[in-house]
Amino acid sequence: MNVCKMKFFKTIKEDFLSLDINKKELGRSVLFLTIVYALACISIFRANYSYMDDVQRAIEGHDMAGTFSRYISKHLSWFIHTADYPLTDISPVTQLIACVILAFTGYIVVQVIAQKSTKYLLLATLPIGLSPYFLECISYKFDAPYMALSILASVFPFVYMHCKPWFFALISVLSLLIMIMTYQAASGIFIMLTLFFFFRTILTKSDSVANAFKFLGIAIASYVIALLLFRFCFMKEVVSYVSTDITVNQNIASLFWHNICRYFSLMYKEWNILWKIVTAVIVVVWFVKTIVFSKRNKVVAFGITTLFLALLAASIFGLYLFFENPLVNPRAMYGVGIFLAIIAVDMCASLKKYISFPVMLLSWCFIVFAFAYGNCLADQKRYDEFHLQMLAHDISKLVPEKSETHYEIAIIGNIARSPVVKNVAYNNPVINRLVPTLQGGHPFTPFMLLRYYNLPFRWNRNLVEQEAEMPVVFDSFYHTIKKSDKAIVVILK
Repeated sequence: MNVCKMKFFKTIKEDFLSLDINKKELGRSVLFLTIVYALACISIFRANYSYMDDVQRAIEGHDMAGTFSRYISKHLSWFIHTADYPLTDISPVTQLIACVILAFTGYIVVQVIAQKSTKYLLLATLPIGLSPYFLECISYKFDAPYMALSILASVFPFVYMHCKPWFFALISVLSLLIMIMTYQAASGIFIMLTLFFFFRTILTKSDSVANAFKFLGIAIASYVIALLLFRFCFMKEVVSYVSTDITVNQNIASLFWHNICRYFSLMYKEWNILWKIVTAVIVVVWFVKTIVFSKRNKVVAFGITTLFLALLAASIFGLYLFFENPLVNPRAMYGVGIFLAIIAVDMCASLKKYISFPVMLLSWCFIVFAFAYGNCLADQKRYDEFHLQMLAHDISKLVPEKSETHYEIAIIGNIARSPVVKNVAYNNPVINRLVPTLQGGHPFTPFMLLRYYNLPFRWNRNLVEQEAEMPVVFDSFYHTIKKSDKAIVVILK
């Protein structure tokens, strides 16, 4: 038995280390992409914006696993923060780690698709980390590296897709478990790459059709096994602002169609006209290239390529398409970056350099937008702090000094976006969903007000129902304050 175990683990070690990797090329490529990512995100780092959950985590340092079974994030945070618990804000170290992970991911995508590494091909992968949707992930000071790791874990198995089938399946299952226990928005990435290699084999006849279906079967089986292991061994039921329920009142097909229309309509409304045009050009050029380079009948190739493109697009949002109430925040849509990177790398690897101009233009558009986004965060931060200071000053006049009595407070409405954000939103509507504003209904707004300004209040949402009956005690350009007995309701303007 011990001999069998030793042989088994020796085989795993040999397969795991069997790749012929050019270490210098790997180092140069990862360093190049890391520098590009770091420079593109420098305005986000400079803004030092405490993004959503960051506010509470920086003050209380609570667990990274949360209610979404993100155990890998929890244990890695212990390592990244050097066993410092409660967790402390060490940004931009965490965000720089995310940049390194994204760079390594980009290198793997280039290698598995193109089998060569050039600066053009590496730049073609920038939508992975610089699409407007993953920029929200980079903004999270605590979560950024684990969100990036979810992408790396999804693409890593394909490094071993030419190894023994059982070994590829083993690596896939383990990697997919890492993905699920870091950030589940990456759940479509493994499927996208599986479809790409399956259909590329079918179109080019580089291998037998039987082998292509064998590869597809192993990949799908690995995916299902990983999901089942997670569901029955690790997953906690989610009772939150999203739902993992698949369906209650509608069938799975209509739910799938409803969700996919919802996601793509958001993209259509949020992207500026240049991004849409350049993306359309890239997709069309890739589509024509795939048909022309196919070794099959061109009519058949057209049909297969159309089916592949439809399935690839449908896989962007992964399992979220089957949920009754999926997350639609930008951070749930970063599979779009992988979709663009797959098509862009495949296109640039096959065509002459000047044909890659639209790909370089799209990457440049995302770099420019990343700078604008970071500056928007900095300006909104100043705008929010001004409003909070005014509000804290006005509320403090309404409560006795050094009072041990705790008042109850609720906040209604929201602080408007700063003039800089409004200007950027004119051509880039996605900025409206990327830059948070202080909202009365969001738990982090009273958290900032009460913890930063040390006001003697307790948060009570139920006061909103009594607001109409409460008298106005203060009114200004920025907010209205209503007070009754030991309760205060603030209406933001």
